[in-house]
Amino acid sequence: MSFVERLRPELVRVAPPWRTFAETIGGLVQALAASGALPAAGEAAAVQAVVTREAEAPTALLDIGVGVPHARLAGLDEPRVALAVSARGLYEAVPTVPIRIVALVLSSPASGGDHLDILASIATLLRSPALRARLLAATTPAAVLDALREHARG
Repeated sequence: MSFVERLRPELVRVAPPWRTFAETIGGLVQALAASGALPAAGEAAAVQAVVTREAEAPTALLDIGVGVPHARLAGLDEPRVALAVSARGLYEAVPTVPIRIVALVLSSPASGGDHLDILASIATLLRSPALRARLLAATTPAAVLDALREHARG
């Protein structure tokens, strides 16, 4: 199942108030927990896994203002995804380089191929300037999902 197929409106945040990497990851993990996609008891472990993974090798695609933070997390039966978009930017990967779109991926340590396929599909999908513009102009999760689905079909 692709990144786009895994997203639901409750897993998409449009123009959230987050301004740091930690706030962004915390907010997306909270969205997963609130939707039932992640046990509430697993929120802290998920945030820590993502922060630790990011410290090893940053996942921001600086040239397009996209972040694809991800981690492997025990206890998941399938990959979990969430997305945030903000024209103002969610955080700065480096000074003066805002990350405006963040796609979070959490997978089981055993989900080697699925995890990598989702990451590759996100990177390919978000390389489209037209799609990024539509995502950043969207005002609702439904509009974000419509843009992603239309682009994925095309």
